[in-house]
Amino acid sequence: MNKNRFVLLVCLVLILVSCNEREDISQFTPATHEVYPEDSILKRIPNKKALIVIAHDDDMSVMTGTISKLNKQGWTIKVISFHKGAARDSAHQVACREILDSAMFFDLDYSQWRTDLTERGEEDLYLPIPREEFPETFDRGIVEDLLTKHVNAYNPSVIFSLDHLIGAYGHPEHVFISQLVLDLAQAKKISVEYIYQSVYTPHMAERIMKRHSQRMVEWGFKGDGWENAKRVYKVNGMPQPTTQVSIFSEAREKMDYLTSYNEREQKTIGFFVPAFQEYSAVEYFKTFDREFFNVIRID
Repeated sequence: MNKNRFVLLVCLVLILVSCNEREDISQFTPATHEVYPEDSILKRIPNKKALIVIAHDDDMSVMTGTISKLNKQGWTIKVISFHKGAARDSAHQVACREILDSAMFFDLDYSQWRTDLTERGEEDLYLPIPREEFPETFDRGIVEDLLTKHVNAYNPSVIFSLDHLIGAYGHPEHVFISQLVLDLAQAKKISVEYIYQSVYTPHMAERIMKRHSQRMVEWGFKGDGWENAKRVYKVNGMPQPTTQVSIFSEAREKMDYLTSYNEREQKTIGFFVPAFQEYSAVEYFKTFDREFFNVIRID
């Protein structure tokens, strides 16, 4: 065997070994029957302005393919979230430049809108809280005033958010901000035509949350987070998707956004976007080639 053939063989072996060590992501994809109508609403809307309203910057990770696609199609898109510290806020703004027009933040310190910080340890702040305790946990009035001001000044036709039932996986701040968006829209305090709530299909949610629970147990924590969240919020999970958006064309942009975070944040995102660090953009989003939304029309 000549030297070139030997080198080629070694490279092939290394590639095969590397592939075998990667987590099998096919188990986290939608079930075969989970096919939803391809979105047609966004194509028809004349006012191509969207606002993403989320609690934390990384909450938009699972919708960034759609956001990038719309931005390329001429939509003006802004995102607003709460502050996460100067360094991370700055990194978020830089990462967003490739997929939207402006990243903004509510002009509030954490202690101004979350009022239970002295009662809970930092590690407990993400745990589900019964809805009846929201009034004593969040200063809704101050957030409502700022959100109303931002939305009505911008006048978007569409707001993107997480779901209002369980906030993706149960974080109370997710539920709080998504429910607030829906409440204000339905009360006509903000002007918007549609709310697009980013969700998983039922099969994706079951498999991804099971994986997360198993990992938490392996690391010495309780593994009942998903089931506990469903109990606390009295729901079966996220709302069912009503539409899907094909996003393979945005593979590079979405992967660039996900990998813009530091190692610690990528680890957190990796709970819910499984093993994205182990694959190239093309490989990963050839598998996860759709994003799913529960669309709510505001009449």
